[in-house]
Amino acid sequence: MATMGEKLQAIETARERFKLGGGLAEIERQHAKGKLTARERIDKLLDPGSFQEVELWTGAYKTGFDIDEMEIPGDALVGGYGEVSGHLIYVWAQDATLLGGTITEIHRAKIVRLMERALTEIVPIVGIYDSEGPRVQNEVLAYNYCTYGTMLRFQTLSSGVIPQISLIMGPCIGPMALSAALSDFVFMVRNTSYMHVAPPPPDIESEKYGEARMHSRVSGGCDVLAENDEDCLRKCRELLALLPANNTQKPPVVDTADNPDRISEELMRIVPVEPSKWFDMRDVIRQVVDNGYYFEIKKDYAANLTVGFARFDGQTVGIIANNPIWKGGCEDTKSADKHARFTRFCDAFNLPLVYFTDCPAFFPSIEEERLGILRHGTMVIHATGEATVPKISVYMRKVYGGTNLVMPSTIMKADRVIAWPIIERGVMGPEGMVAVMYKGRLTRAESPEQAEEIRRNGIEKIKVALENFTYTGLDNIIDPRQTRPAIIKALKCLANKKLERPQRKHENINM
Repeated sequence: MATMGEKLQAIETARERFKLGGGLAEIERQHAKGKLTARERIDKLLDPGSFQEVELWTGAYKTGFDIDEMEIPGDALVGGYGEVSGHLIYVWAQDATLLGGTITEIHRAKIVRLMERALTEIVPIVGIYDSEGPRVQNEVLAYNYCTYGTMLRFQTLSSGVIPQISLIMGPCIGPMALSAALSDFVFMVRNTSYMHVAPPPPDIESEKYGEARMHSRVSGGCDVLAENDEDCLRKCRELLALLPANNTQKPPVVDTADNPDRISEELMRIVPVEPSKWFDMRDVIRQVVDNGYYFEIKKDYAANLTVGFARFDGQTVGIIANNPIWKGGCEDTKSADKHARFTRFCDAFNLPLVYFTDCPAFFPSIEEERLGILRHGTMVIHATGEATVPKISVYMRKVYGGTNLVMPSTIMKADRVIAWPIIERGVMGPEGMVAVMYKGRLTRAESPEQAEEIRRNGIEKIKVALENFTYTGLDNIIDPRQTRPAIIKALKCLANKKLERPQRKHENINM
């Protein structure tokens, strides 16, 4: 009979062999594609030495096909728990060196058990997707004791309770694409990852059909686009460091060594006084947040609105800002979806919302009406109205029409509304209001000169009326250079904000 020491040695020998996955040749093939292996990805994501693997010894069930002769450690899935910046998370990664990371019921069951643990222990979970799809041999004998539906159900139960992050670092197809999309944030890697549910047409390759750049710019399915595997894992660590572990915690506070009373002279230069001139709102954001650090979400999708995370005096906040460099900062159907979803995430995880506003209203066009701008717009109103976290609005230039609802004023229960001296508010700009209110007089004018005089006089009268309305409901008009200190003071005042909503099963948001 073997001694205890001999048994331990045998286990360690097997463990080291299993860690090679499909073997050295398959590892080299993965590297040749510009990709890391599952274990390398986990090691780079987690703090050194913190990974504790579970169910390494669980293998695939027998199928009656030739693959039964293969050793498939962990059934092509590496999973367990570890730490990111000292905080516990669960993580799983599909091992593409073993039969292309193909999926069986055992593979799925391991993921579900990790999801269950993460939800029970209320800590974040990260899934790393790199699979060519179902393993055909096992599908023939599928017992349906652990289906894709089981995975999707656990993700739904975890929504709004723990952060869920999907890293698409290779193929992600069929039901696994649905799983990835159910998470809070989807990362993709340029040139080496793709994602789609339905098979592509015969004349289009999968890599082109669901490529990362398309999801980043067109579908909105990609929240963060990374340049390579290392960049993807680094950015995931950055995001996790910004978020609370679950919905019962407040956002993390760290020492950023940035003076909370710091002012910015650059703000006087960045933002033009003339309302028709554009600027990049992200330049403003970087001037006022801690150390200029801004983690943007969906950067390339609906760029007329920028959303992301930053810190003020060490505290994480969510930022929602119109960006006049695209479409003049107007809201549209795409930006409305982006706006509403980000609002709901921040509200679920107790992250204060800071708004930077320069918006002429919702984009007026026949196409937008046909796309359902009313329905999409009410999504933002609903999400903004139900949010109970601190809401701080900074009104910079234009605040017209429905902007008062979605970049909240006191109408939508913003906790603080501070404004720059160049603010303009109203139903619309003076020129637009004259075109509507003086339409009859302009039509009846006897000459172009008379029409121009009517228009000019009308603009002057409306400007006076708008000036009287502009400052209504504002907490303060500040020197733009004092924006950072003003926001930090507001956050401190609102640190203990508590607002209860009527009891209900759930709301009925107009999706």
